[in-house]
Amino acid sequence: MGLTLVLGPRRSGKSAVAERLVAEAGGDGVVYVAPLTAADDEMRRRVATHRDRRPADWTTVETAAVLDAVRAAPERSAVLVDSLGTWLSEVLWRAGALDDAAPGAAIVEALLADVATLAELAAARSAPVVVVAEEAGWGPVPPAPATRRWLDAMGDAAQALARAADRVVLVVAGRVVELP
Repeated sequence: MGLTLVLGPRRSGKSAVAERLVAEAGGDGVVYVAPLTAADDEMRRRVATHRDRRPADWTTVETAAVLDAVRAAPERSAVLVDSLGTWLSEVLWRAGALDDAAPGAAIVEALLADVATLAELAAARSAPVVVVAEEAGWGPVPPAPATRRWLDAMGDAAQALARAADRVVLVVAGRVVELP
């Protein structure tokens, strides 16, 4: 079924669009991969809000080990990874690469290799894989090195997935635009 990339700025409605796409895909359920550590009360409330709006029969896997979660998903279940930016920031954070003084080139290179593997896993599955990604490049160049590291990695990862995807949609203000 292939890979769909759902791209959009923060609070654009992209997660809801991705959820609708996997729900419409049919198959034997949905595995929702949430690669986030909810480290404070406000983030835990956000996660709960997302979790509460999903159907009860969807399986939620909260892990930064996205590739393992996709590999473990039943072959006929759709997989939704929400989100690419969260996955990248989680891995960078756990590696200490979100500190401005930290070197991050090696971890970013490894992350981009993992993104390529995600695309390969999606191509090999019989059920669809939908990845939500932040279109983070519309703002100014951040003054902090760690933020630029994430932003650059995000742009490179989104481009790699877009090249591999069967379908790419841009969501802005809840409106969906199919990208060629």
